Amino acid sequence: MGEKIFIDKTGGCICGDIKFKVKLDEIPLVFNCHCIDCRKKIGGMMTIILLRDKAIEIDKSKLKIYEHAGGSGNKIKKHFCGNCAAPILTYVEKYKKYYLYAGLLDDISFLKKAENIHFKDSHFPFMEISDNNTKV
Repeated sequence: MGEKIFIDKTGGCICGDIKFKVKLDEIPLVFNCHCIDCRKKIGGMMTIILLRDKAIEIDKSKLKIYEHAGGSGNKIKKHFCGNCAAPILTYVEKYKKYYLYAGLLDDISFLKKAENIHFKDSHFPFMEISDNNTKV
């Protein structure tokens, strides 16, 4: 079995107050989340990347946190820039995982596929969605 390959990427928020370095899997797990929570947060689906433990270097003291109960009743913590309010990370207690908002990466060219999640009951009716495809 081969050694796991990681890639180093950089990113940041709109205003530039938040900058980060992240170590991602060579083929990261990327999701288009269509849940009601995400829709209400940004007005539509959002693309997120599952992070391994300690994969991101970021100054968390610059982040604000909004915490609420998710659909499972477990906590969801949304970390965002205290200046421009750009969403940065979401921690999902149910899975004990952090997710990075993919659009914050300086280079997104390596993101070739994403799995659609939580779409069956909450996506926009003008979208045709399957597990690995989205059409508008």
